[in-house]
Amino acid sequence: MADDSPDNFPLVERFHKAEYLARELSEHLRQAFLPKLAQLRQASKIMDAAEVTDQTMLDNMNAVFAAEDFASDIFEKLIRYLRSIEKDTHEILGISE
Repeated sequence: MADDSPDNFPLVERFHKAEYLARELSEHLRQAFLPKLAQLRQASKIMDAAEVTDQTMLDNMNAVFAAEDFASDIFEKLIRYLRSIEKDTHEILGISE
């Protein structure tokens, strides 16, 4: 983990990586997480057990959880990069925290 620490990269590369992670998170939320969440919501409104089985609900919930885990991982990486950028820019500008 220490080897891939944002602090090990030049500031400009951290900006680029943070931008990439923000874009990746946005795309994932729009293209995967929100559609899976909408699918789960729609299935939960159907009261006919023959049409929407317990297995269908479980599969939909597992898909939402997997998408949320992926989004959380990206978000954690993004926050690490942003904090590293903040720390170095404060040092450059002479701002004490």
